[in-house]
Amino acid sequence: MKLGALIQRLEAKQAAWAASALASPAGESAFEYGRAVGVYAGLDMAKTLINDVLSDQEQKDFDL
Repeated sequence: MKLGALIQRLEAKQAAWAASALASPAGESAFEYGRAVGVYAGLDMAKTLINDVLSDQEQKDFDL
């Protein structure tokens, strides 16, 4: 699988998660809010990590 496709899937999942959390909140507790924010942030962190790996690889290839 290409990493670009993986990033697109993560972005789609992140958007779907945000829409779902806003459309029908699971509860009004701080725990539920924290869980929703944590999942969204985790998906964002995964995208950032993949982009960083790609940038590092491109820089390594450029330095050769």
